[in-house]
Amino acid sequence: MRESRFNVWNDDGDKAHVFNGVSGDVVILARDQAAAARRFCDGDESAAAGLGDTLLKLVQSRVVINDDFDEVAFLAQRYAQGRFDRHHLGLTIVTSLGCNFDCPYCFEAKHPSLLQRDVSDAILGYVAARADTLESLSVSWFGGEPLLGLKSLGHLSDLFDQLCASNKIDYTARITTNGYLLDDSACAELLRCHVSHIQVTLDGPQDLHDRMRPLVSGRGTFDTIVKNLHGAVDDFTVDVRINVDSESFLRTEELLAYLEEGFAGRLNVYLAQLVDVSDSPSAPSASYGVRCFDNREFADAERQFDEMADRHGLGRAKLATPLGAPCTAVRANDLVIGSRGELYKCYESIGNPAEVIGHIRDYREPGGRASKWLQYDPFSDPECRGCIALPVCMGGCAHHGLDARQYSNRCDTFRHTYQEQVSRFVEKTPQGRVFIPLEAIRLEKAR
Repeated sequence: MRESRFNVWNDDGDKAHVFNGVSGDVVILARDQAAAARRFCDGDESAAAGLGDTLLKLVQSRVVINDDFDEVAFLAQRYAQGRFDRHHLGLTIVTSLGCNFDCPYCFEAKHPSLLQRDVSDAILGYVAARADTLESLSVSWFGGEPLLGLKSLGHLSDLFDQLCASNKIDYTARITTNGYLLDDSACAELLRCHVSHIQVTLDGPQDLHDRMRPLVSGRGTFDTIVKNLHGAVDDFTVDVRINVDSESFLRTEELLAYLEEGFAGRLNVYLAQLVDVSDSPSAPSASYGVRCFDNREFADAERQFDEMADRHGLGRAKLATPLGAPCTAVRANDLVIGSRGELYKCYESIGNPAEVIGHIRDYREPGGRASKWLQYDPFSDPECRGCIALPVCMGGCAHHGLDARQYSNRCDTFRHTYQEQVSRFVEKTPQGRVFIPLEAIRLEKAR
């Protein structure tokens, strides 16, 4: 037997811990057990006597594997299964490509369109045609600003609910909204529509946020969003996204200090990397002039951010998860559906006619413009095949990976800060615990 190439080891005082990216398990060991495990992996079979039942845990967690086990081939098979899985369908649906905000870095070329009834009917028909093979349907409501199309959202959600109930399909939904219209009435409707997760963006303390995310009229939005978040956190899992470049990141802790009072332990915060390249030359992001982080710089900023979040009671235990096919763009059966029924493979292509792959009224099987996404293959890339992050990244962002200008930004930050991420997870999680999801990882969870 030998050691997995996807192990991350850390010493932790009188203990040590090891994370395996293929299984997603963390095993915590006494230091003498860790030393014995390393000797065993180096070929000293006598070290097994000092491991006892721990050796079984290490094998179950794929920390220790058979000599002839090809981990990369196993991951490639997992990727292919996720890519062509017909038991799950993921749809990103734009209820409105209009927006009440005027953000200078937005990647969309917007137009004031709402999801029409005939498009909703065609979407339902697309799902119904696959209902006999489906076990789960997940919908991400998107925009523009999706709450401008809340009536259409409610109508289509009711149709999904009826279809899924009659076919015993698990139906889940989430929404990405700017939060300005997320008042009590909107929250009540979203709850009725089975929305469980909400993502809202705050780009810094009030003055910075209001400059980066103003209304079309130029008025600020910070106070209204924060008020709405107070009403949402009790009923939804709320993720607050903080978009940063090299300048705005310097004021991130001011926002966290503000959120600490009233939101500590009640919502999730995470950092997102702004980029200055867009599919569409008419989108605001195409002319965004502030210096953006590269991938390695952003990984370091994220590490600092996690430390800040911990200081303000907003940090949480999180760790990279083993993946199959990582996103809608590279999964054959998943779609991004525009408000006029036009289809894309990536949500970052919304509003760009050059990236339309078809229309929901007559879409059958992927082909043509979709082929570039379905041919994206991290296992043909020597850099990916040799990377410690491969099991939890699986090639990362295909949108960036297919763009020479953004290629280096395709990677998950785990590539650069894996030691720190694993250590932080163990520090924030009860000691002595062994995490063994392993063979219980279902492909729909591994996405």
